[in-house]
Amino acid sequence: MPSKHPRIAITADSELSEALEHVRMATGTREADATLVRRLALAGAYAQLAAREERRAAAHELFEAMDQGLFELDLEAIDALNASADLPR
Repeated sequence: MPSKHPRIAITADSELSEALEHVRMATGTREADATLVRRLALAGAYAQLAAREERRAAAHELFEAMDQGLFELDLEAIDALNASADLPR
């Protein structure tokens, strides 16, 4: 179908085909591949943005709790764990 928007090429490999089939089986959708891929891409993008905001909010809450003395880190123990992780095995 003609469009004024640029197209994005996606290789329809077996992994993508399998994923789309799983979505179709789970949801009952009969969307064309391109339509389904577009919808899933948009949903995934918004989910990634929401997850980023949730991580930021969680970090903010952690720092607030630390500032209020509600949460304390043993920085020496963390340094020791990090140092031991750096040792060759």
